[in-house]
Amino acid sequence: MADFGKYIYLDSKIIGAAKQIVAYFEQGIFSKKDTVVLVKKYKHKSAKQIARIFSQYRLMFRFVRMRDLDHLGKGVIFYPFNAQSNVRAVANRKLKHIFITHGESNKIASIKPIIRIYDYIVTAGQAGIDRFIANGIFSSHDVEHGRFIKMGDTFIGQTGLAQPDTGKACLFYAPTWEGGIEQENYSSLENISFVMSTLCELARQYDINEIVIRPHPNMGHRLKIYRQHLLELIKLLSMNGFSIVIFSRHFTFSWLEKLKLRRYKIQSLDDLSHYYARFGVCDISAMESQLLNEDIPYHLYWNSFRHPSVFVDASIYEDTQFIEGSQKFITLVATQIRNNRFKDYLIDQHIKSSQKTPIAYLQGIIDEEETNT
Repeated sequence: MADFGKYIYLDSKIIGAAKQIVAYFEQGIFSKKDTVVLVKKYKHKSAKQIARIFSQYRLMFRFVRMRDLDHLGKGVIFYPFNAQSNVRAVANRKLKHIFITHGESNKIASIKPIIRIYDYIVTAGQAGIDRFIANGIFSSHDVEHGRFIKMGDTFIGQTGLAQPDTGKACLFYAPTWEGGIEQENYSSLENISFVMSTLCELARQYDINEIVIRPHPNMGHRLKIYRQHLLELIKLLSMNGFSIVIFSRHFTFSWLEKLKLRRYKIQSLDDLSHYYARFGVCDISAMESQLLNEDIPYHLYWNSFRHPSVFVDASIYEDTQFIEGSQKFITLVATQIRNNRFKDYLIDQHIKSSQKTPIAYLQGIIDEEETNT
């Protein structure tokens, strides 16, 4: 299929978005040999940084205007993020347009009406489909006509941690960013004293002194104070005697921030394969599905006042001992953990990322759908 184009479309000025796309290639989901990243052209300083990142990892990419997309021939184009220009991009009907999302989560950004514009929508499992239907984005008619494609753990991402007992034990904390607008803010870093006390108590319970922190690539993009919150939390944990490791492969610290980290004697790593998580702490984000997929027990941060209806079914969770007003850490109830009940619902276990490249797998499904219609 030499004449069949394979593309990923990126319309974003956020450097972290480019780094998230790089991760797909690093994990072998997309091939550097035949997949081109199309980046919407902006007169913005981020353009040079994005180009530098893609060049560093030897990805094929080019900057495009809308008219360039009109001239693309037969092929498939993947959209990891929603953007207004995506509406214009899908006008090219020589292409099949597939929304892959960049993870599996309960964030409101995962269920925006704009998602209706795509030909196909990838989900990890049945939970994603039910979430769309429950929020009125799609109907059972869409399910019956094959709009959804379950891809298991292909696009949910990986923590980068080792398998249990094959590395150094740690407590793993992965806060999300503050969101593009305030209504999309699910970050626990809004209350670092609460996070601090929770991590300290969990470290005591599990007799762990190592805390690995993985900040979201976009953290501080909208509200720079969240980067300060992160540094303050790191400082407090360090002052309390914990050994702190920061996963910085997809997160860029400024020179001043690096100076502060050195002052706190914080280790910054691009590889977490020497650590395994005894326990994880995360926010409402795609990180929950990663922890679940890798069988890492976890607590989930939830501000029930700000996001009272974020879950399709909140009864699968229960409160933990860590509660401060409407801010709390919750955990799955035992019946959801038993026999991997929630895991199987969230992530289709019949499809593993190692089985096929997504393009080959998806193209097979698309060809079958078109043959039957």
